[in-house]
Amino acid sequence: MAFNILPIELNKEIVGHLERDHDICAFRLVCRNTNYAVDGDGMSFWRYRFRQYYALGSAAISNTRLKRAYQKRRRWLNKGTGVEFKNGQTDHEIKTMEVLRDLINESFSGEIYDDKFGRPTCRNLFALEHFVRSSKNFTDVNRLGPRGASLSPQLAVLQLMCAHFMLDENVVKEDVYSFDVSQKAVYESAKVAPIFHGFNDLQVNMEWALHVLNFFRYHMMRESENTLYAPFHDLSDLQKPLAWKKKLRDSSHTLGGDWMGTYAYLDRQEIQRIRANPPGLEIFMDKNVDSGRAIQCLRLEFVDNEITWPALFERHLRSKPRPQHAKTRAQHKSGSPAIGEPVSFRFEGTGFDEEKFFASGWLNPLPPQQGIPGWQRMTMMKHFHDENGVTDSDYLWAYEGVVLPGGQMILGRWWGVDEDASAHEIYSGPFIFWNVEDCQGMYEETDTEEYE
Repeated sequence: MAFNILPIELNKEIVGHLERDHDICAFRLVCRNTNYAVDGDGMSFWRYRFRQYYALGSAAISNTRLKRAYQKRRRWLNKGTGVEFKNGQTDHEIKTMEVLRDLINESFSGEIYDDKFGRPTCRNLFALEHFVRSSKNFTDVNRLGPRGASLSPQLAVLQLMCAHFMLDENVVKEDVYSFDVSQKAVYESAKVAPIFHGFNDLQVNMEWALHVLNFFRYHMMRESENTLYAPFHDLSDLQKPLAWKKKLRDSSHTLGGDWMGTYAYLDRQEIQRIRANPPGLEIFMDKNVDSGRAIQCLRLEFVDNEITWPALFERHLRSKPRPQHAKTRAQHKSGSPAIGEPVSFRFEGTGFDEEKFFASGWLNPLPPQQGIPGWQRMTMMKHFHDENGVTDSDYLWAYEGVVLPGGQMILGRWWGVDEDASAHEIYSGPFIFWNVEDCQGMYEETDTEEYE
């Protein structure tokens, strides 16, 4: 056979240019020399092959392990595109989700590339995008399932990590489903559907956050709704949601300064009806998203934590940092923080919503969720100044949301600060913000002195 007489280096060069895994398997079986080119030389080919498709850091990983990891990923990323994702509980769903989680956690290990706009990206993000493009229904938010079915928070986490793809019609083209369920969910009170729960409210309600994403995706992606489709699609590529730009870590970090986003609301009587109705009984016309200037700009600046945090804001937002671990008896006595507790950050900001507003808030780190690090809790009080430049305490809007790992998107709930309303009656709705390079030019028609 011709391959038998070729130098081993040439056989390795040949196999290195084979794109299909099936062709590599066939090449390996031709003769002893081709077998050696694939599995010989300490299996060095598999390190080369792995790096062709996936991010690889500097950690000492054997070529044998890389071969197994490569084969597992290729198998389940290919097979997973045909999996019908429902509740995330079937064996095929679970195995595919394990691979997706590894791609996310190992992204930005090793070589980093620039996209066409000069923004950092990596091979794992390429692999994720290819999977999302090819998947049968991974981006569908269909969380009803049979009565009593257990819903996997892991599936919701992975869908949230692909939020930027789900808001890009060049990647995901199919329709948006279960809007009636998502609409009801996002207008529920915090008493019924809290964003955070568990010990010290450090666990994210992933399903609720996913409903917020699905809600705004419906308005942004469906031209027939005549709501956010035109304003969102008029944005430049640099003003649309992006993936994370660096390796995800379980640590505190500030966010970028420029944000775009929007919120939605219903009339108070409609809020009462949608909360009382079962999903699907009535679809309501969401407000604000139907206006020409629904997409707003928010500019944040992180400041010294010692800057005064009004007691009124804290009473409604409960923003001050909370320990992520129970203290020891000695720490309770000394008043010292638990060892290794992450740092929180204070911020101030300005934006425009029919008139200039101010924002004061906190960014608090959260522990890893479903094996993925980098989540944070954002709390913010949106307030306005009177003619004397003093905060108008009768006109306050509270915001609470979850910052997705990588700090590129925030999904959450706003509510009216009403001292007399019960927990079930508080007037509230959903919001979304995403980080942008620069929101300059969003308010060209606005008096620049007023905004600045």
